[in-house]
Amino acid sequence: MNRVVNATLEPFFIDGVKGRIFALYLPAQDRQRGALLYFPPFAEEMNRCRALVAEQARRLAQRGYACLLLDPYGTGDSEGELNDADWSTWLADGQIAAQWLTERTGCAITLWGCRLGALLAADFANHHPEHFQQLLLWQPVADGKLFINQYLRLRVTFLMERNLPPETTEQMRQRLAAGAIVEVSGYPLSGNLTQSIEANKLTNYATLKGVHILWFENVAEPGSALSMPSQKAIEQLRSQGNTIQTQPFIDPPVWQLHKRDSAVNLLEQTTRLFESNET
Repeated sequence: MNRVVNATLEPFFIDGVKGRIFALYLPAQDRQRGALLYFPPFAEEMNRCRALVAEQARRLAQRGYACLLLDPYGTGDSEGELNDADWSTWLADGQIAAQWLTERTGCAITLWGCRLGALLAADFANHHPEHFQQLLLWQPVADGKLFINQYLRLRVTFLMERNLPPETTEQMRQRLAAGAIVEVSGYPLSGNLTQSIEANKLTNYATLKGVHILWFENVAEPGSALSMPSQKAIEQLRSQGNTIQTQPFIDPPVWQLHKRDSAVNLLEQTTRLFESNET
């Protein structure tokens, strides 16, 4: 059933452990069915997904799910600089936001993450065993070390295209370990931040056992299998006692695009899933 998506985003700040965290809240429009706490992608991927996430949150709010969307410390409109942020700060701020959302709604919370935010959401659930029963993962990053390696390659390409002195990812890591700030695609990275991201891997979260995971992943065409790394991660998570519902979708990879595009199938599939399930 199609509905008019007109829920209003309510901006405000939450006092985090290092500074104020910017958040957008969408209260449930009808009977309160649940609540979602959202962790965004990293760096420019965060900006590319903003409109898509806001639209999804409006659709969910219209169907009875309150949504709280966060800008982690040092990102977006939150206080602080990215090079002063780290994984543990983001987890601690997530706890403050989760408590706020629980007090506001009185509902069990689904943790929702996109790309690196999906890995952060999973680790957050891992730090609070048996507290969060469901994860909504959009195109999840399963391995922080591989993600950082891919991200550093953006600088390799940048230097090559401009005939600047080349630099390998290993050289960048050595500079980061020595305390230097390395700029990648306009974002300043510190060794503390990159190392804390690299230390995380979805299959290492032993206390994630029993969590129901909704895994959305982009595929090239109907019937295509998920990526091999995803299949291996899903198999291991299932062996640890998790139930995983995979949801392949076919859309432009919005998180990669330099111009705004839509992901209609991702929106519709996510919305249908929450329409059909009481959470």
